[in-house]
Amino acid sequence: MKFFKVLSSNKGLTLIEVLVSLTILSLILLGIMNFFNQAYSFTNSNQKKTAAINVARNALTYMEQSSGNNSFIALRDRLEKNPATEGTLRICDNSYQVFWNDEVQGCEPITINNVAYNVTIVPSLDENNTAYFIPLTVEVAWTVKQHDYTTSMEGAIKSEDLR
Repeated sequence: MKFFKVLSSNKGLTLIEVLVSLTILSLILLGIMNFFNQAYSFTNSNQKKTAAINVARNALTYMEQSSGNNSFIALRDRLEKNPATEGTLRICDNSYQVFWNDEVQGCEPITINNVAYNVTIVPSLDENNTAYFIPLTVEVAWTVKQHDYTTSMEGAIKSEDLR
């Protein structure tokens, strides 16, 4: 009964009641805004990781396409002589180029949306399959706001004898 009297009363709200309700409303809105801030940073970091995965996928595709029959044999021979060989994929004159064992010369890392992605190609020879396959692991590293991130992808390049 008292509740209906308060609602039907002609009295206005006091200043204290208005301030309390504004404080409660602002606390609720701050919590909601914090959710949007976290969602934005999560989406932003996922966007950069997706770009890194696409860079790794492009590196695997590049390695497979650039390893024609002669290139495959040359790469296999290089890896058999030096199994600890690692490659670095860079952009030189608007095209990809692989440098083996830190022989990078003035080329730039792959840059997407002002983020530099450093690509390392790590082949792993397997005595059972090296005649036709060279397994590769592509590792992509990038830095955003002084935090280092990495992702990797596995694949293989095939000899033209299989195609």
